[in-house]
Amino acid sequence: MNLLSRGEGEIISAEKETLWRTVIYHGAGVYLVGSSGPKRAINYLQMLGDVLLVNLAIVLSFWIRFHGNIPQSNFASYISISPFISVIALLIFNFYGLYHTSRKSWGEIAASIAASIAILTPITIAASYMSHSFAFPRTVFLISAVLQLSLIVIWRWVMLRYETKVTPDERAMVVAPVGEMDELLKKIENSYDVYAMVTDQKVSSISPKRQYGIYADIERLYHKCHPSVIFVSSSVPEDIKRILTEKALENGCRLLLVPSLFEIMLAQSRLGQIEDTPVLEIGISSDPGKEQTKRFMDIVLSFLGLVVLSPIMLVVAIAIKLDSPGPVFYRQERISQGGRRFMVVKFRTMTDGAENNTGPVISQDSDPRVTRVGRILRATRFDEVPQLFNVLNGDMSIVGPRPERPFFVEQFEKEIPEYSHRHMVKAGITGLAQVAGRYSTSPEDKLKYDLLYARSASPLMDLRIMLQTLKVILMREKAS
Repeated sequence: MNLLSRGEGEIISAEKETLWRTVIYHGAGVYLVGSSGPKRAINYLQMLGDVLLVNLAIVLSFWIRFHGNIPQSNFASYISISPFISVIALLIFNFYGLYHTSRKSWGEIAASIAASIAILTPITIAASYMSHSFAFPRTVFLISAVLQLSLIVIWRWVMLRYETKVTPDERAMVVAPVGEMDELLKKIENSYDVYAMVTDQKVSSISPKRQYGIYADIERLYHKCHPSVIFVSSSVPEDIKRILTEKALENGCRLLLVPSLFEIMLAQSRLGQIEDTPVLEIGISSDPGKEQTKRFMDIVLSFLGLVVLSPIMLVVAIAIKLDSPGPVFYRQERISQGGRRFMVVKFRTMTDGAENNTGPVISQDSDPRVTRVGRILRATRFDEVPQLFNVLNGDMSIVGPRPERPFFVEQFEKEIPEYSHRHMVKAGITGLAQVAGRYSTSPEDKLKYDLLYARSASPLMDLRIMLQTLKVILMREKAS
């Protein structure tokens, strides 16, 4: 089953798109029933503005490069490939979710723009050479990239303010046990207008603007509030889920279910049959073709990455030695596919022997053990680059669940029995959990992402996750 990405935070199952859609929402997997409706006029305005500014930036870069007098040959070369540039720009912007911005933070939008321009620029350069448009000076590409980033950031900031003003928050109903309600509300309230809260027991009213009730009141509250979206915890009884599913399908309301680990595996199951009885197959099936393709991609991309980044790695190594005593690289035991242990290689970001007195401790914000150079490396994720050696060696893949230390794996397996399922595939430098979640996302929610990836991994999905990782690197909140 291939997964199609529609921007960060949304992974959609193509085979079940007519009814069930799997999406990722603020650190927890959810199922979505229904469709998002037709594209609003504001999206077309965004697209029009993006295309105009991408091309305007190139024209201005010619004007700057040639001091206000653009040679005809240069301009003719640009005109010949401008339709291609426009279409590719729209596709890249859509991939990074820039036409699904109504509930995104400005930081995420800005990071998406920067990642889009970073991808668009080399494609523009390649297009100019492939079309034999050698009249393009190299400085034009550099200037246009800066102008595109600047103009589109300003344009999208204005559009976000406008969109926020004219687009009201969706009316939401939240259905969950009392013990889960507060945590779920934290993830919802900033983006949705919560009209009703339904729990397993009576609670005192906190806000006069909200309706409160128990599961028995579900139909009455639904008809009273007419929500456009319903959030449901996996702990809610099956009969209540069934009622809400029927309401969603009948009235075009979206139903978002925060799934259990079993429901995650069920959503990624394969449909089969025994005689004339349909069955759902749960588990990871072996596909030698995909595995060989993935390994080939790992070898090629890790080798190219090490070659291209080697000059920067040399500078980083010198900076680490000058900043604090100790080795340049840090080796630590981690767990990969099948529970196999290996030594992961990273640039050292902490003082030498940081855990000699404390034992294994998960690093926190403002950790005093992190060096000055280490903070920069962690902020840019460059400390992870030496793991390309692990990929070449076959210990890791570029994309997969992040390898964890044996000490923490043992702890997590006691708390979450299904945790070992993430070792069905090879560990990776980046993964779905890193793209859709945050550093502080709970181990259980990260496990949900890892299981989603393990069941649906493919070379195309790996490529999408790699491209989304570029945006994540630019988002400070993703590291928090």
